[in-house]
Amino acid sequence: MTLIYVHGFNSSERSFKSQLIKQAMASIGKEADFYCPRLHWQPYLAIQQLEVLIEGKLASGQNVALVGSSLGGFYSLYLSEKYNLKAVLINPAVEAPILLQDLLGVQENPYTNERYTLTQTHIEELQTIDVTKPTGNNIWLMLQEGDEVLDYQAALNRFKQVERLTHEKGGDHSFVDFDRFAETILEFTGVIDRTCR
Repeated sequence: MTLIYVHGFNSSERSFKSQLIKQAMASIGKEADFYCPRLHWQPYLAIQQLEVLIEGKLASGQNVALVGSSLGGFYSLYLSEKYNLKAVLINPAVEAPILLQDLLGVQENPYTNERYTLTQTHIEELQTIDVTKPTGNNIWLMLQEGDEVLDYQAALNRFKQVERLTHEKGGDHSFVDFDRFAETILEFTGVIDRTCR
């Protein structure tokens, strides 16, 4: 089982939540099955990176699951629907094409110090992978109402149903006390076989 963490906008493989999941995988001897690629800032290229990784693993007979936060949740929803994968979406930016419209111009990734210019072309790339009517199959949606970056209600409105929902008052965009869910995430995604416990 390959578990891929998909980080958010202007984040990296060093994001706090990705490190927690990596540690949880290491604690059961499966760190080698964990991937958190540093994604290109350009949406088209980021999706291409993830598709190459997913298709390579599927072609070798491995199962794949996703954990995506914020913009990574937007990407993960698209990939979950395309490849029929389990996915945990943490405060996902389901309205990414609209949200990033307000951020056009020069950006700097605080993790990598990379500077780039976000343009209308990149917004259009996001629009091409926007899943406006998701099935909700295979999805665990995790939301905290205190998210200061995204409107949690937008994610609730986007999904008519999901396989699992965690909806909490308070919290913030980072999803406060995320570590509570590490083991359950490994169970949901199939890293841990619940039938053997």
